[in-house]
Amino acid sequence: MRNKRIRRAGPAAGLALILATVAGCSSDGGDNEEPIDTGGSSSPSPDAEGGEGDEADLAEFYAAYWDALVELENSEELNVELLDGFVTGELLEGEVSRLRDFRANGLSRSGEPVIEDVTITVDEDTARIESCKSEEGWDVVTGGEVIPNVVPEELLAFHPYVVTLERTSEGWLINETLPQEEATISCS
Repeated sequence: MRNKRIRRAGPAAGLALILATVAGCSSDGGDNEEPIDTGGSSSPSPDAEGGEGDEADLAEFYAAYWDALVELENSEELNVELLDGFVTGELLEGEVSRLRDFRANGLSRSGEPVIEDVTITVDEDTARIESCKSEEGWDVVTGGEVIPNVVPEELLAFHPYVVTLERTSEGWLINETLPQEEATISCS
């Protein structure tokens, strides 16, 4: 993983508003071929019908989801097909809307977030994945130039990132991102 530092100054009001929505589903994409470190930890769910096999599959799925999201956000193009097979339609609509605003302002990302301490729980056809995420190395850029001081401070430090999933006929899909306050893990 790359460890770039975002210089801190005063974020522009418009960029701050756009970046406030980044907190929900932001991710890093781009040309980095290193897989995102999922920390190798998951918590077996005693009630899980699928058990550890599902958890291993979900760990791979989650890493692939971040790879796709990072690629999407790092690209200047809005290729939402990258998220096919990862998120439900409603979640995809929100992501597309957020990224359209981002692109309309000439913005994309460079680098990638750091994802650690992944915890997976499975309960039959539903699952929950919690991880600690830092966007410190995931810069906002315009015209290939890093825009300093626009990523909110709270996103630079490790913070909980929580998604819920449902098993569909096509496989697992992320159906919701939850507020940090609903996390059961601590990232401090």
